[in-house]
Amino acid sequence: MKKVLLISQNFYPEIGSAANRMKYVFQTLAKTHQVTLLTTEPGYPNQNLYRENQFWEDQLEEKDVIRIKVRTKNYTRNIMKRFLFYLEIMLRFIHAILKQNKMVDVIYISMPPISVGVAGLFAKIFLKARLIVEVRDLWPEALVGVNRWNKPWLLRLAYMLEKRIYHCADEIIVNSEGFVDYIVGKGIAKENIHFIPNSLTETEIKIGAMLNKERLKEKYTVIYAGNIGLAQEMEDFFDMAERFQEDTRVQFKIFGYGFRLEEAKKQLVDRNLTNIMVLCPQSRSIVLEEIKKADIAYVTLVDHPVFETVLPGKIIDYMGMGIPIIGNVSGYSRTIIRNARCGYTYQHGDTDAMCAGVEQLMGNSDLCSQLGRNGHAYVCKNHRWTINFQRIEGVVNRG
Repeated sequence: MKKVLLISQNFYPEIGSAANRMKYVFQTLAKTHQVTLLTTEPGYPNQNLYRENQFWEDQLEEKDVIRIKVRTKNYTRNIMKRFLFYLEIMLRFIHAILKQNKMVDVIYISMPPISVGVAGLFAKIFLKARLIVEVRDLWPEALVGVNRWNKPWLLRLAYMLEKRIYHCADEIIVNSEGFVDYIVGKGIAKENIHFIPNSLTETEIKIGAMLNKERLKEKYTVIYAGNIGLAQEMEDFFDMAERFQEDTRVQFKIFGYGFRLEEAKKQLVDRNLTNIMVLCPQSRSIVLEEIKKADIAYVTLVDHPVFETVLPGKIIDYMGMGIPIIGNVSGYSRTIIRNARCGYTYQHGDTDAMCAGVEQLMGNSDLCSQLGRNGHAYVCKNHRWTINFQRIEGVVNRG
């Protein structure tokens, strides 16, 4: 049994793939190791959301979870306030690390943001322990892709810290194979990089397997579930809904949260898109049930080379729930969708082709069902936590 310190800004009960992944890592590692987790008070997309009991649906050993309070408000357009937010998290994490018993064998950090990585470096030195760095997204590359934090001095500092974190890590875990070459390009040996993708639990996989839908019906639902932030390009989704505005067979649903949600809501009003329902953020179990009930799922990323390496967690969720995917993604995400044979991807702005794809799926129940089954089968083979967690366990036990 090893003593493991997990450090992650995002954790249960927050919504999003980062928090969900760390919840599973924490719960499962704790079965065989002595685990302490250092995180923040739940606050994404806002603190008030977590006053509702529905988000606290799992029983966790909270005595092993240290939650720090952050005074600086995040998710603002003010770059300096965002910088101060991450700086405060880093300092508060370091303060909490100083209070830790030095008998720690492994430090496991999840980043971004880079501030967590810096706290992890401090923990490695102070606690004299092995450092495992989990990379869920490439920072500052992603910030460049959304045209944020583009001040030269800030980018130089961020790239320097990123490289330092990678080189000080004993092992690196990535959730997208697309990240491997980038990190190797920073001078890291490929054998120290482990691809372990986002996955589903056995319970979640069973939900997708229980599908018994009447595909040819009077009303079809196209759903988008997830973050509406700087990396998501929702314009094509709105254009598609506008094309179907007079078609009573189709409705569109958004289970959204994030930096640009209010902007998206305003656009719906301005364009009078009455066929789009925007629903409040919900717990993961409720959202998965809603995805399961839908007929077509939509995915998008900003059209920028940086996002060619990314695999959004929602793609895994969509496939796991057994519904076909359409969207405007490229690179690694497009490759996964094509390899799984679970949907169709289009160029940004090609609304005609995307609408034709929706029409095709609505008119062909056999095709719709087959794409859904293909996606579910792909998840069963490649994205089961019961299998993929064994690889995380192997990395933790390596030293």
